[in-house]
Amino acid sequence: MSTNDRNAEPIAAEALDFDPAAEDPTAVDPMADEKVRLQLAIFEVTRDAGGKGLPEIRAMLRAAFSRHGVETPPETWVESVASSAFYGEPYIVDLEAAVTADGIVPAPNEEVRERLASRRQLQQEKLPAGIFPTQADWNIPGNEVAGGSTRTLSLPRWESGAVRALAALAVVAAVAVVAVRVGAGRRPVSS
Repeated sequence: MSTNDRNAEPIAAEALDFDPAAEDPTAVDPMADEKVRLQLAIFEVTRDAGGKGLPEIRAMLRAAFSRHGVETPPETWVESVASSAFYGEPYIVDLEAAVTADGIVPAPNEEVRERLASRRQLQQEKLPAGIFPTQADWNIPGNEVAGGSTRTLSLPRWESGAVRALAALAVVAAVAVVAVRVGAGRRPVSS
């Protein structure tokens, strides 16, 4: 346990058991169930929001959150979600939650259902091995992959020379275009 300096209350010093950066495909989000319930409530309200004003939609959202057993989020968030529902577009809490919620109760409009079906299909697809460049191809030392290094990626020497040459050609071309335009504006007047 550690303490919070501001008001000296104990704070649990627990390690997160999920990967918030989604770098680990086997990681489990401990908030996944709550996100799905939020998404189900949003789908429900968005489907029924047609022709209603924002105050009524906000009230519908609060009631739906309660029915689905989730705590009502902050008012500014509810306002955002209500605004999306007003226009018939469900706010997406989290893409994974939306895909799961759509499997339970269809999303409120066909376009969203199609996007979520595409995402579901992508989740099931396996990419062939070797499709991404290897670490060596990007000149990243092995100890810097996950270490938070501030080094920048670099191209192999011949590629960086080619990039510089192309940049120089682009500058020359830009200067030539400007010179032609300036020259065209200074035509001699015939007498």
